[in-house]
Amino acid sequence: MSSTPVYCLIDDDEISNLISATIIQKVTGAQVITFTRAREALEYLQSAERLPDAIFLDINMPEMNGWEFLDAVEQLPGDIKNALQIYMLSSSIDIEDQRKAETYRLVRGYITKPISPDKMVATVSN
Repeated sequence: MSSTPVYCLIDDDEISNLISATIIQKVTGAQVITFTRAREALEYLQSAERLPDAIFLDINMPEMNGWEFLDAVEQLPGDIKNALQIYMLSSSIDIEDQRKAETYRLVRGYITKPISPDKMVATVSN
């Protein structure tokens, strides 16, 4: 098994994904798998040979938003959901979104966009 971390980035904005993935790769050396649709990411988690070491999840997305994704992950088998570490990565600075994120057991942190090398270092060093 590879020792390189694998991170999953779920955000409907392709430009944001590109910028975030580049920063995550530079700071952590991780392989970053990106999804622009939360449903596709959910399907990936259900069939992945290797689960991501961390997931960076946007809140506001069409079809399935970040909250709906979190609710769906809670329904996954225990061996999958218990292995996940999810960080909300959102442009929302609404304190209510941050409080709501804290109510999910799987959410390890809340990062406001745009992501920066300093924010990434602070996140991965926790």
